[in-house]
Amino acid sequence: MTALRQRILSAAAIAAVALSAFASGAPVHAQANSRAQESAANPSGWRANEDDYLLLQMKIKNFRLSYEVRGYQTDRGVCLDLADVVQSLDLPIRIDKKSRRATGWLFAEDQEITIDRSSNTVQKVNTGPAPLANDIYDTPEGWCVDTRALSRWFGVDFTPDLFNAAVKLESETELPFMQAIERRKRAERIRPSNVSFDLSQYPSSKMEYRNWRTPSVDVVADVEARKDSGLAGRVEFFAAGEALGASYTARISTDNQLRPQSVRVRAYRSDVEGGLLGPLDATDVAIGDVETVPGRLVGQTAVGRGAFVTNRPLNQTSRFSTTVLRGTLPSGWDAELYRNGQLIAFQGSRDDGRYEFIDIELFFGRNDFEVVLYGPQGQIRRDRSSVPVGASQIEPGQTYYWAGVVQDNRDLIQLEPITVRQAQLPQKWRWGTGVERGLSKRTSVGFGVHNLFRNEARHTYTEATLTHSLSFAQVELAAAHEFGGGVVTNLNTLGRVGNVNFGANARVFFGDFAGEFAENDIAYLGGVNFSTSLRMGRLSIPIQGGVTHAKRDNGESINGFNLITSIAAGRLSLSAQLRHEQDSGRPQNDNTEVTLIANRRWRDFRVRGNATFRANGPDKGLVSATVRVETDIGEDGALQGDFDYNSSNNEYRLTAGYTHRFEEFSLRGDAFVTSLGGVGAGIQAAFSLGPDPISGGVRVTHAKLARNGQAAVTVYRDDNGNERRDAGEPLLENIMVEAGLRSTDAVTGANGRAIVDELRPFQPVLVGIDESSLEDPFLAPSTKGIVVTPRPGVVAQVELAISPTGEIEGSLLSVTGTDQSGVRLQLINQRGAVQAETVSEFDGFFLFQRVPYGKYSLRISEEAANALDVKPALSLKDGRFVFTINREEDVIRFGPVKLISADAPDPPTSRPAGPVIAAANAK
Repeated sequence: MTALRQRILSAAAIAAVALSAFASGAPVHAQANSRAQESAANPSGWRANEDDYLLLQMKIKNFRLSYEVRGYQTDRGVCLDLADVVQSLDLPIRIDKKSRRATGWLFAEDQEITIDRSSNTVQKVNTGPAPLANDIYDTPEGWCVDTRALSRWFGVDFTPDLFNAAVKLESETELPFMQAIERRKRAERIRPSNVSFDLSQYPSSKMEYRNWRTPSVDVVADVEARKDSGLAGRVEFFAAGEALGASYTARISTDNQLRPQSVRVRAYRSDVEGGLLGPLDATDVAIGDVETVPGRLVGQTAVGRGAFVTNRPLNQTSRFSTTVLRGTLPSGWDAELYRNGQLIAFQGSRDDGRYEFIDIELFFGRNDFEVVLYGPQGQIRRDRSSVPVGASQIEPGQTYYWAGVVQDNRDLIQLEPITVRQAQLPQKWRWGTGVERGLSKRTSVGFGVHNLFRNEARHTYTEATLTHSLSFAQVELAAAHEFGGGVVTNLNTLGRVGNVNFGANARVFFGDFAGEFAENDIAYLGGVNFSTSLRMGRLSIPIQGGVTHAKRDNGESINGFNLITSIAAGRLSLSAQLRHEQDSGRPQNDNTEVTLIANRRWRDFRVRGNATFRANGPDKGLVSATVRVETDIGEDGALQGDFDYNSSNNEYRLTAGYTHRFEEFSLRGDAFVTSLGGVGAGIQAAFSLGPDPISGGVRVTHAKLARNGQAAVTVYRDDNGNERRDAGEPLLENIMVEAGLRSTDAVTGANGRAIVDELRPFQPVLVGIDESSLEDPFLAPSTKGIVVTPRPGVVAQVELAISPTGEIEGSLLSVTGTDQSGVRLQLINQRGAVQAETVSEFDGFFLFQRVPYGKYSLRISEEAANALDVKPALSLKDGRFVFTINREEDVIRFGPVKLISADAPDPPTSRPAGPVIAAANAK
């Protein structure tokens, strides 16, 4: 293939991708305005929703394709966004949303394909038109095509694997994109294979703390009338802002008679990069209502009023084999916990306004957790976190510490008498401190001291740990000593062999040791657990299980096991959990329990239910059950029905409610009746107040402003490529803004500004421009985005530049003058960061397209330079190392570029003055 032909095909592919992305990226407000239009777009009745959203990695053989694809789990299976598939497979297919047609060719120029939505047909070369058979769904992202239809059209098997968040491709013939993968694989021999998405490569927007920032406030108000108890009301306020150079959160709640109940206040400073408190280099400092971290063998994590400081990574609250997940749970909300996509725990609404999952088991490798919160007005919130287990948890020479003091289970300000439940919990002070240091990439040690109140007495402990990572497992040896008491030792192992995660632990007690992780009379305990997935045709069934055994000092034994599995078939998701415990000394503690959780979507209805059964004991039989049916009424309304049963009072309850989501607030009305004669009705309103960064006034919205971060984004056209807005450079409207991996509903107005809500606090996120919303194909974002680290209730200011573009081309030659293929080239911008990368083709040709205006330099990757023993920098034929793309010169043609031997002397022109080249040649 000639260089000219390669350029033409590359340009066609880029144009096709740009047009298809534009076709797929229409904002949500541009969708059909009536149910009839939507029904015509999706004849099966299924509609895209956040619960069904998927982000999948495409795989073929042992390779991963460069781009992830968006998709949904529909009523018939899984569909994939057509524009993403086209981009991933580098296909010259054009999607025209206006004409409702997609045209182009597949893996060879003679394999033409035409998809016509208007006539509902798809046609390939040498075949007549075939019906689409409802294979395409209209979603906010664009055209989502059923994987079985993609397999028929492309001649490649698309097999979804939701357990591993992947789409597996299989083909009997060697296709062009597979050949491209092979070329990239050859290039990877001279570059690392573990290159990851590094936010440090992008510019960031820092928010300085202020003496005062107007707080954002989330409000939930309930009014209920009952036949037996009359009128009752409850209000909850949650505020977040800044005062005196620190962040603060405050929760104020009332009882059912609107009497103030408690005030929970936390003042803190948190920084993912550390640097707080001078030489302490802390990442988190807090006073007021705080949470401590757990010890390895002694103290549980605790919440209450007190103080806390640490330099550990934010949100790292895990022990070796378990972790604790806590967060805010507004009144009336439920929480589900998922680990690596599998539902493992459920929690209903609590009076203390928290969700709390204690001692959640970890697996070797990645542990991706997602807490899904369901609100009474149909809201859905997701709190995501990741806990890695394995090598490099703490860098060699790095030291982590923590110290805290807290009064257990006591809010900062208690406004009402202590309840019966609170009286049963010891509200005593405890303190602790710990350090951990990395000795090598695989080994770390730790030491801690704890003082706590237990069994009507105060106890002091010391503990030490040694952790070592192997290639397939991580092992921890820990020991703790109680002053005036006994000793406990513990051996923990987490590992992975093939597709099976496993864990094992053994704990032995010596003397009279009284801790919080086991009873005083335990002599030893141990257990094993595993997790894997089984393939059954197209289904992937995850299975998790464990066995435990403990023995008391008097010889009595405690045995238990658990088993969790789930299945997703079509629109049915079912999870089953079996737990059994047998105590030879205390038969009253014997318990066998089964919990079922099910989700089913059928047309416009979603059914969600859970039930718990007990096989023995005085409350044998059905313990509790809940069934919820929901359906949307128009764009902003939802109808919900609940059926509940509770064996503790043998009561059935039937509830029906309607929720309407306005732009400013959500309003819900419901009524209930019970089998014991209870009748009632209630109204609940939820809204948030906060400063409006655009108008300067007060903003009222249904989004949770106080619990999340926000970003005010300004988009402008950067005509001179200097990445700052100069006089005369216009603001741009109708530009969609994205944050992280997903598009948002934020679209710039006539003033070029938009607000992105619900950013997760203290998690750096890349705020950028959704390129599919750019109508002009010759415009591109000057940078992929700006990194912001959101703070609760605080608005980050971000400016994003869109620039005209040009291109750079050339032909790479080896030191001896032959074509040099498979070498990774990097385009370096004026900040010294990698703007774009490409790999030279078999004839040495390389091409950078849609390069925003600005100053650049060119180099090959450091790994390639080392492997080829050449200098990394590349110069133009006139000796220049820095070049500028602008309106006057928007195409840079290098021509033949010869690599220079590493031992060759540097020419004078290779030592330019200026920050761009210095940055370009830096590691």
